[in-house]
Amino acid sequence: MKEVTKGLAISTSVIPAPARGGPQRLSREHLLELVTRLFIFKAERWKRRALFYEQHRDYFPRLSSSRFVDRCRQLEAAYRALAQVMFLLPTQDQLVSVRALASRRI
Repeated sequence: MKEVTKGLAISTSVIPAPARGGPQRLSREHLLELVTRLFIFKAERWKRRALFYEQHRDYFPRLSSSRFVDRCRQLEAAYRALAQVMFLLPTQDQLVSVRALASRRI
């Protein structure tokens, strides 16, 4: 559906819901993997940003000579460390209480 108001076209899109019933719950392992990938993505982003300003020193002399590039490297290292910690985190085992049965010998 499109509305035109004062030369501005506003489009409202409707995205159909999936055919399955209800949203699916993600497992703990899946969530840890997603968070790990997010941290790796962020680390790569800070790395690319630092490389960009180092390669283009002529165009950005103040940024490339300031602490900005060092801070980008620190953030890259921090995100890589977080990704490593998240990846190495063991999945938490949930203990279920079980009633002990006493065996009787006759």
